[in-house]
Amino acid sequence: MANVKKTAKTKRVKRTKTSSAKVHAGRTRFSSRRGLSDRDKKIFKISRRVIVGVIIVAMLAVILAILAVTLNNPESLVTKKIEIITADYYENYFYPRVESYGAEDKPLGDVMSRYTETGFSKITLRQLLLFDSERYSSLADYITGYCDPEATYVKVYPDEPFTKYDYHVDYHYACTF
Repeated sequence: MANVKKTAKTKRVKRTKTSSAKVHAGRTRFSSRRGLSDRDKKIFKISRRVIVGVIIVAMLAVILAILAVTLNNPESLVTKKIEIITADYYENYFYPRVESYGAEDKPLGDVMSRYTETGFSKITLRQLLLFDSERYSSLADYITGYCDPEATYVKVYPDEPFTKYDYHVDYHYACTF
């Protein structure tokens, strides 16, 4: 039995135990800047600040460029202007007229409840641009440059409790951007 060959499976590596004190011995770490002169340290601090500043400016430039591209495209500008005009039309022009009409004959809730499902009649872009003594006529050239004033329309649906701000709008755009 003395001449037994040792195979790779039977070979065992003898491991020596190291004391934890040797493994976790306190090491003194020296900074690579320890040997720098005061002038070099100042240059290092200034260069680090300049690099961080350049990175921040570059990040701000990228963010501003992305915002400018997304917010200044014609589609978002035109749709936003139509939404603003529609809100102004309903809240400050149409609703007060319906309110005064409802006060004469029927309560406002009865008048508005008839239109919750069907909505009011279509309001074309031309009507929106010309209402209230042509309040938005200055935007007409810009918006009609992209949208057909007769085919683009909105439909307003009142919601309960039928206040000035309780409504939703369906927008139908006939625009080319």
